Amino acid sequence: MKTLTRTLLFSASMVTSMLVSTVASASNCYIMVHGHGVKGDNPTSSSQPALDSWQESHFSEYNGASFFDSLLENDDNYAVIGYDSTDDSGYPYWRDETAGEIARQMVAVKQGNGDGYNHPQANTQCSSSDDFWVVSHSQGSQQMVFMSGNAISGSPYYNTAFNSAGSAVSVPYDDAFENVLGIFTLGGAMGGTEGSDRVCNGSWVDSLLNALFVGKDCNDSVKWLQTNDSYLARNLIGTNLAAPIYVMGGYSGFPGFEGASSGLLTGEDDGYINLASQGACSGSPKRNLWSDFKKYKTFFGIAYGSATYKCDNSNKGTPRTYNMASVYEDHDSERNAGKSSPDYTSIPDGLSCGNGKNMAARIKTCS
Repeated sequence: MKTLTRTLLFSASMVTSMLVSTVASASNCYIMVHGHGVKGDNPTSSSQPALDSWQESHFSEYNGASFFDSLLENDDNYAVIGYDSTDDSGYPYWRDETAGEIARQMVAVKQGNGDGYNHPQANTQCSSSDDFWVVSHSQGSQQMVFMSGNAISGSPYYNTAFNSAGSAVSVPYDDAFENVLGIFTLGGAMGGTEGSDRVCNGSWVDSLLNALFVGKDCNDSVKWLQTNDSYLARNLIGTNLAAPIYVMGGYSGFPGFEGASSGLLTGEDDGYINLASQGACSGSPKRNLWSDFKKYKTFFGIAYGSATYKCDNSNKGTPRTYNMASVYEDHDSERNAGKSSPDYTSIPDGLSCGNGKNMAARIKTCS
């Protein structure tokens, strides 16, 4: 164990963004919650897709990159949470197979039981004496909102998930988030995805594009990632969260031809999710925000004047949620740290720790 100065994210005030405290600190344990589309949640199988999600790349530009290379200090640990959120199974964020499974695995990790995966980095399984943080990507962020927002007594679905019959199942959200210092969200679908809107309720053009290039069905998993308020986790929680959330948004389109996906989305995006949704901004998750989490008047597409809306800490749709950074990363590089030193934009109330680094390295610096 090292004795060192840890920079702790501080959320008791909307004005103060960080508190620096010199303590005899434990190692950090980063609990990794992947996003939508990862199959196979059995860590004892020969494949480890939940772990590979943080290391594999969709684009050749990011081959060989690993989120953990940028995240871990010498004494840090991590735990991969394996759960099935695939299109095939169609599990939304409130199911026992998703929220319940994540909660149970978080409890086991915090008890020092390990995650069951074979880590490429030696001696990086978490200990019960570690400092615990959650790192979530894409749909994993929606999971964190629902779970942490229902981990406090009096919340609408306190310690509750649902099975295939629609019956309530008791799950340990409160235990899962006990002593969790904070939740980092990367490219999070906090306000849903416009792509899911198009799959489930789009025009005939959307249906044609989906059939030609995407091939998704509007099952419950996709349905509950729409941007309509009735589907959003932030509207199914209490007035507080069991741990603060620190949001990072990506505003780079995908490399090459697939960068055309940004043309189908409103405002800036990471190639897959609108920036306003990633930022957990109040109001429409499809509102046209620029990379600095602000909305301006425009003239022929050119912004002018002062911002008409700022997605600062006081303009979040989710309680106890704070700005961290807006980074020039796409949805793929966010989860595999494929860009080592991406550009970034200053945002209202954003944290300066880690400026110039990718999302993984920012977490390391800020925690």
